[in-house]
Amino acid sequence: MSAEKPRISAFVITKNNSDKIAGCMESLGWADEVIVVDDFSTDETPNICRRFPNVRFSQNTFEGFQEQKIYAMAQTANDWVLKVDADEQVTPEMRDSILALTGDDVRAYACFEFKRLTCFWGKWIRHGSFYPDYNPRLFNKHEGAWGGINPHDKFMTRGRTRKLAGDILHFQNWDLYTYACRTALYSNISAIEYHERGRKAHWHQVTFRPLYTFLYRYFFRLGILDGWEGFVISIMGAYGTFLKYMKIHELQHGKVPVRMERP
Repeated sequence: MSAEKPRISAFVITKNNSDKIAGCMESLGWADEVIVVDDFSTDETPNICRRFPNVRFSQNTFEGFQEQKIYAMAQTANDWVLKVDADEQVTPEMRDSILALTGDDVRAYACFEFKRLTCFWGKWIRHGSFYPDYNPRLFNKHEGAWGGINPHDKFMTRGRTRKLAGDILHFQNWDLYTYACRTALYSNISAIEYHERGRKAHWHQVTFRPLYTFLYRYFFRLGILDGWEGFVISIMGAYGTFLKYMKIHELQHGKVPVRMERP
């Protein structure tokens, strides 16, 4: 077995995340470099990021989640990159899984996936399709490309993928008003992209699809076991589905929704 270790560049896009960004940066202290691309925050986010010695901080105007990630990844110096959101933290187990990778591992695989564990209203959510939520997070940037639909885009690898031990922690402790606004924003972004790709909205997607989303998350995926938090998450999933298809319907009939700012 080769003892050669891959060098890792982590990258994070952010705006006005001063309440969470320090925890994110601290969890990445082991990385060879951390690229932070900020959409001109007006809070303490830039000052917090600059305090960490392995962070290279820059600012770039946000034009879309996928576009910002592509820009951030282009700033990385290493072939192997780790994508982390500003409201996430790498656990010690996940860190150790990455640091244990050898040259043979990275020659055999092009991408590694990890489970994401979400904390909502102070509770770790383990049902309702939220967990285990495997995400491609560590990958060779030359072995694939970004794809999917904003804001739920992801890196689409061309090579073999392997799951590794360790969770990435996601802190989604929004109040109900903020959660509803975020859901509306993300559904708006998705609707615009779907419409530009020729997707049409049909009556059953506006009526039955939201109901199916709620029933699937709350009962079939056992969101009911997560209490009030599981109920709210399931309702918000249905709400977002309804808004997305209604906005596609608006676009089909010439009513263009305003492209809202990134939160």
